[in-house]
Amino acid sequence: MNIKKIFGKRNEIIGGHFNELRSKLGVENQNDEYIFSVRVEICNQCPLKNGNNCNAMKWMNPQTLEVANSPKDSFIRGCGCRLSAKQRSKLSLCPAGFWGGEFDQK
Repeated sequence: MNIKKIFGKRNEIIGGHFNELRSKLGVENQNDEYIFSVRVEICNQCPLKNGNNCNAMKWMNPQTLEVANSPKDSFIRGCGCRLSAKQRSKLSLCPAGFWGGEFDQK
């Protein structure tokens, strides 16, 4: 992993935790919170969701939602992230492509 990617991931993690804290303190941005809540609903329907994590021990076909215990063609691996923070990171993307990019500059 190169240094640019490491710092990018660090910014994702920090941003997600910061937005999670803002929400808990009641100083969140309501427009952002709406997008975050849509992400929560999407993740709640995902077969890779395991508690508050995206299961990194499973693979899923994003088209069929079929889950496997080992890699297969067209399957993605769960990211292993703590979802309550990742869903609130403006820079993060769902590895299956179900959400992300909503905050990109147009």
